[in-house]
Amino acid sequence: MHRRAPLPTLPGEARIATLMVDAPEPASRIVRARARAEEIAPRVPGFHHALRALHHDHRNGGGLLAGALAFRLFGALLPLALLITVILGYATSVDPDAGKEAGEAVGLGPTLLDEMGQSAKLSSGTRWSVAIFAVAALVWSAMSAARAIRAVHSLAWEGRVGKLRRPVPAALALLAAIAAFAIVIAAAGKARAELGLGGLLITIVAMVAFAAIWLALEWLLPHGQADWRALVPGALLVALGVQVIHLGTVLFIAGRIERSSETYGSLGVAFTLLFWLFVISRVIVASAMLNSALAMERRPTNQEEVLHA
Repeated sequence: MHRRAPLPTLPGEARIATLMVDAPEPASRIVRARARAEEIAPRVPGFHHALRALHHDHRNGGGLLAGALAFRLFGALLPLALLITVILGYATSVDPDAGKEAGEAVGLGPTLLDEMGQSAKLSSGTRWSVAIFAVAALVWSAMSAARAIRAVHSLAWEGRVGKLRRPVPAALALLAAIAAFAIVIAAAGKARAELGLGGLLITIVAMVAFAAIWLALEWLLPHGQADWRALVPGALLVALGVQVIHLGTVLFIAGRIERSSETYGSLGVAFTLLFWLFVISRVIVASAMLNSALAMERRPTNQEEVLHA
């Protein structure tokens, strides 16, 4: 059988040229496309920044950190869901359509929150007892989540995990940030429903609000000697991530939660929520690693000494 002659190799193709000699035609096209992509990639603006951020994330175990953070966020989600259920139960007793209106406002679908409200019509005394328990559990679990978020930023900026000295204010700040995100999402959803064609402008304004909220939270977290401008890239990444996650929630997650509840019960709902929270946690970890990696490029000597101390 006739052997194909080796093709002339470019610098980016040298290490895979031997694979192209005996490769079938479709495989050789894939190899050439890969070599071409590896040659072009370094010319793309921001490629080296992204590569360094990925290396920094891998060195600090970004995937493991995201998994641990997702577990703690899931723990905070349980009392939050209980509190929301109690509030919706009271609201539904006053206005039967309150659950549907709340679901439409946040983009979760009217059925899910309406069912939560209908299932939690409690007596006045029981409602207050459950609400107090839910608030206490929410603050306690938010303290654990705040510790995890602080640990992520400490590892990214300082290479070690520092102690959280004021857990209660940290938990309240985290809950305030979550509430602010929810308010922006609800306001953007209502504005889209009323304005229609202004959806793109509303999305941009919402992303700016998301970035501002996370930038304020990042300023309270460990960030080395960097000023607020060094935290902007991570805040923009979180804003973009929240927007994409919200879109995915509206299109896929809300319906999947309802179907999982009907098909697999509470286990299916828990698995779906854990996956959703892992994606959110991955964005949070990536934002911290991105800011730290960019700061190291600006001040390589000082930052490397701090991170490897």
